[in-house]
Amino acid sequence: MTTRQHIWHLLVTWLALLSLAGCSAGAASVAGTPAPTAGAGERAKTVLVLWHSWPNPEDRALAALVERYNRSNPAVQIILQAHSVAAITSDLAMAVSEGGGPHMAILKSHTLGGLADSGALMPMGDLIPDAELSQLLPAALGSTQLQTGAEPALYGVPLTFDTLALYYNKANFAAAPPADTTALLAVARGLTDTRSSPPTWGLAINLSLDRTIGYLYAFGGRIFDENRDLVLGLDGRIGAEAWLGWVESLHSDERILASTDGIAVDNAVMTREALMTFDWSHALGAYRELWQENVGVAPLPRLSDGDRAPQPYVQSDAVVLNARIGAPERQAAVDFIRYLISAESQADLLRAGRQPALRSLDLASVEGVDPQLREAALVFRDQAAQGQPMPNSRQANDVVWGALSDMHANVLRGLLDPEQAVSEADSALRERLGLPPTP
Repeated sequence: MTTRQHIWHLLVTWLALLSLAGCSAGAASVAGTPAPTAGAGERAKTVLVLWHSWPNPEDRALAALVERYNRSNPAVQIILQAHSVAAITSDLAMAVSEGGGPHMAILKSHTLGGLADSGALMPMGDLIPDAELSQLLPAALGSTQLQTGAEPALYGVPLTFDTLALYYNKANFAAAPPADTTALLAVARGLTDTRSSPPTWGLAINLSLDRTIGYLYAFGGRIFDENRDLVLGLDGRIGAEAWLGWVESLHSDERILASTDGIAVDNAVMTREALMTFDWSHALGAYRELWQENVGVAPLPRLSDGDRAPQPYVQSDAVVLNARIGAPERQAAVDFIRYLISAESQADLLRAGRQPALRSLDLASVEGVDPQLREAALVFRDQAAQGQPMPNSRQANDVVWGALSDMHANVLRGLLDPEQAVSEADSALRERLGLPPTP
């Protein structure tokens, strides 16, 4: 970098920070383009600040995308700023409420509802062409939409997605991994050796609600119907009770390690005491380090009862826009977002170990992808196609999830049987949501 370029970079960064610091003076300054700083005959840059919480090494892939965009678009400067996963949502809400904040942020999709309700996010349905949105995985796109009216409203654009799958150590499997729950348990019990020290578990599974609720739908259970009416204690009861009974049977099975103590399950897996587990796609890097060339990824086993596939949640990392930015910055931000969901950028995210949200991307033809990453990505995409968007509304996070967690925990702790737990959860939800009692 030349001295002139170095000075230019520092000046642009200083102006961007100055623009953000001045946001408290009024909404107009949030998106204010810095005053022209280029020399005679040169165009001034539109500076956009992007917050993210991606960990290393994925953050390097994001930085490389930003750098390439900046080089190809001399009129725009994207500046990355890292925040912690735990703080980024609250930091954004506070900054926007005070008239500031970044122009864009990359957030977990389940956090969008609360931010949208507080007025921090800009609706984006009219900003990205429908033809481009239709190329994204439906469940990933759905995870960024909110039911604010008759039609869902888009509050973010998914870059990558995250969902569950079966991880297994190939060294212990002469054939394909189990494809249904009956085979899963038979294989797991056969691989378990509780007499060894430490014991070997054929299956170690965290029974947390988010990792098992996909099977509630496989059993035919429902919380709400397609009209968003609460049916947990009505049409969804039989399936919910069957699911709770199944989860409890896993918990009491002495030949597998099935527990709500996620730390104990993780320890068993990471100390190589377990040979199979359910986990999120973002954990792939950890399993590659653990099992090296023997890491295997397969779809979640189908429910043997009725041969039905589970419907795990699909979450996304989504780009959102500050509700206060002005038209010039909005136009530049939309152009950048469209660049991020292009085939070239999505292929780069795949190479970095992220699951690309662009369903039109031919995973088999992307060059330079590690074979393990490609094989796993194909599984995760198929799994996401069967999944459903992770709920993201304030109501879903603050009310519904708590009632379902209590229902789930009460059965596993032996405090209530499945029928009682469903009745109690249904009553609690009706009370908190202001609905009449179950007929």
